[in-house]
Amino acid sequence: MSDRPAKPESSNRPGSGLVFAGGCPRSGLTLLRRLLARHPEILAGPDTGAAPAIAFQWRNYAQSLGGLHEKYFDLKPDYVADTMGRFLEGLLRAEREQRTIVEKTSLNVVAFEALSVILPAAKFIHVVRDGRDVTASLLERNWRDPSTGQPFPHVSDRMAAIQYWSGLVAAGLDAEKKLGPRGRIFRVRYEDLAARPESAAKAICEFLDLDWPAAKDLKPPLANDDYLGLERDSLPLMLGPVTASRIGRHRRVMPADIVRQLEDAGRPTLAALGYL
Repeated sequence: MSDRPAKPESSNRPGSGLVFAGGCPRSGLTLLRRLLARHPEILAGPDTGAAPAIAFQWRNYAQSLGGLHEKYFDLKPDYVADTMGRFLEGLLRAEREQRTIVEKTSLNVVAFEALSVILPAAKFIHVVRDGRDVTASLLERNWRDPSTGQPFPHVSDRMAAIQYWSGLVAAGLDAEKKLGPRGRIFRVRYEDLAARPESAAKAICEFLDLDWPAAKDLKPPLANDDYLGLERDSLPLMLGPVTASRIGRHRRVMPADIVRQLEDAGRPTLAALGYL
């Protein structure tokens, strides 16, 4: 029996029981969902894109119109932030849903700080992976700009890919500095999710004030139709056993000189995460 205090059934604090996971695409967010979705007290759904969109709407409003609206319309900043947060919460949480909700849109990572303001009880998971492996995976995608039909730079140019990864990781690390002291953010490595999935899941659940259940209490694994959108790029892997075989994959698919170029370009971020 755990000595952890019982989790309250509900809370009026905006964001209570909401968890936003984010990180560079191809860093393990779908694997995170696969693992956490088996927990009976967690509802881990696919990407919605709602969180960063709403968080940025609030941030842009606060920075551009908030002062004017407070002065002339008595529209208080705290009221606007609370309203936007509860709107997002209403989109993600069905009525009477008591489970912890994990939403994993990758670009949540650049909205962690804004989300932390409009949802002051929410928690955050920063998913990271070796940028060299992320680059190798990104370059295998066929993601295209719908307005031009051309591949995005970060899936067609290796230097753009490592810079894209570095920029998103930097946003996550910055959020860690600001939210970490308040116990609101947790960093998890893809390598741990893949090589030690149960240990990684237990550590995440501890952060979320949940116990990892016994094997007999786990929900069935997600099925084919549960994976949506870009998650299906990883479908063969998600439907098979969790494997560590893709850790260090860049060494098998890239020439050594290319790897060195990536290391030079991404060195500060790779070093900050302990990959160099």
